[in-house]
Amino acid sequence: MEGTITAPAVGTPWRRVVVALVAASLVCAPVSWIDNGVTPSFVVSPLVLLAGLWRMHQGGGALYFGIAATVFLAIHVRFTWAALFGDESPLGANEPYSPAQWTATLFVVPLSAAARGFLAWRNAA
Repeated sequence: MEGTITAPAVGTPWRRVVVALVAASLVCAPVSWIDNGVTPSFVVSPLVLLAGLWRMHQGGGALYFGIAATVFLAIHVRFTWAALFGDESPLGANEPYSPAQWTATLFVVPLSAAARGFLAWRNAA
């Protein structure tokens, strides 16, 4: 039909990259659980990512991942700031403080997923 946007094939490069970033994000959850204990963010986030994989299987998902990763980044900006520039957890001195793990799991991986999701969405439109 004219004007209909069709989903790219499952094996397209953007999908492989997004799936790899989602897999990395899913691995971040147990890493965080071991290091910081079970937190709401790393319970909800894997569920959101799995819903995104289902969306992608249905033919969409790029914008979903971009938005979900951006929301995740915004929620964790205090922890990212503490990891990069602070010397203790924003929740207090008695709480776990893991700058290297926070930088990777709360900043680098979601930022990469957000960027790739938005780029894939823009290129598909």
